[in-house]
Amino acid sequence: MSGLPVLLFLDVSGGEFLVILLVVFLVFGPEKMPDMARKAGRLMNQMKKATNDLTNEFKEETSVLQEEINAAHQQVNDQFESVSREVNRTKAQIVNSMGTETKTTEAQAPATSSEAPVTNSSPVSEPTNQENNTKTS
Repeated sequence: MSGLPVLLFLDVSGGEFLVILLVVFLVFGPEKMPDMARKAGRLMNQMKKATNDLTNEFKEETSVLQEEINAAHQQVNDQFESVSREVNRTKAQIVNSMGTETKTTEAQAPATSSEAPVTNSSPVSEPTNQENNTKTS
């Protein structure tokens, strides 16, 4: 192979095409050959036009669908951004309210610490009775 693409039209080689032309020439005669060639050319032009029309119609229909898909995609993105903004706004409100509560609790903590009962959860614990007994003995 020489690397050139092989074009096959209905799998007819050059020799077979010449035989077909010879048979057509013998059957229809030399007078009708130009008329048949014109008809074949018109047929080829009509086929080419039909395929171009079909291709253009297909492109138009797919462009309409593509526009609808793009519009739906844009709506989804808009909704996502809206939800994202709302989540961020809510998060900021929660963080602000937690910061305010923490500041309020810290400001109130010294005033209420003398009144608050001591719990065992503190790191320094009261000595138990056993420890008191061992220290006194």
